[in-house]
Amino acid sequence: MSVDLNAFEALALVPGWSASECDVQELKGGLTNRTYHVRRDESEYVLRLDAQQAGFFQFDRTSEMLILERAGKAVLAPKVIYADKERGILVMTFVHGRAWDASDLRSPEKLEALAGLLRRVHALPLCGNRLDVARAARNYENYLERRHGLHAFATHCVDVINSVPVHGNSVCCHNDVVAANIIESSTLMLIDWEFACDNDPLFDLASAIGFHNLDDRNARILLDAYAGGAGAELIDRLAEQIRVYDAIQWLWLASRHLVFPSTAQARRLEELQQRIR
Repeated sequence: MSVDLNAFEALALVPGWSASECDVQELKGGLTNRTYHVRRDESEYVLRLDAQQAGFFQFDRTSEMLILERAGKAVLAPKVIYADKERGILVMTFVHGRAWDASDLRSPEKLEALAGLLRRVHALPLCGNRLDVARAARNYENYLERRHGLHAFATHCVDVINSVPVHGNSVCCHNDVVAANIIESSTLMLIDWEFACDNDPLFDLASAIGFHNLDDRNARILLDAYAGGAGAELIDRLAEQIRVYDAIQWLWLASRHLVFPSTAQARRLEELQQRIR
């Protein structure tokens, strides 16, 4: 991975492209990537470059690229134009559309649409790399070991994750299904596949429910729509995955808070801590 490349140097590496032909505008808001809107001829693209912190957050670029290629062909994600994971370069088509917000996840119709999108994602071929949540949790715990006021609860989160049984079934998962990653265009798509790999399918539902604090009614709508009316059989498993998601979210957010502190993150950590207890 190289974090020294600027946008024009990266675009010059795309076969058949000339950086001088591209109009580049930086997109704000990324913490672990540098992201740009690129116009070339009559087409639009997104350029993503790794930032210094990308390695810390345990992304598996090999799994991501494999799944993203397949998801793009299935019109579940932007299409990959060029990828060089060694240099940390990814060029994708730019998708015009509206990113969802939390209010969309309180609409029964939107929840049913999301359930359909997740069924299609979960029908993609396995990538062969299952998310090891317990190992990721231990890595975060180790990072937080000398941080007073954080390590004790980090250990509790690891214990929570270890207490949840790993079920045998595994499918291709996005693993970060939050409203901002759902784009409503001519069809519904997901962006930001950095955590994508094989996992328990209910973890994808749990990420939407846990991140947005969905109430029991909306969680059940999503589960029933996903399971085709057989949601009652999966309620306990979904509750387990929400607990796992909350714990790994706390660990990830606590680790990020040390690098990028903010008042909003501090409030969210306290909220999660109360819920996990």
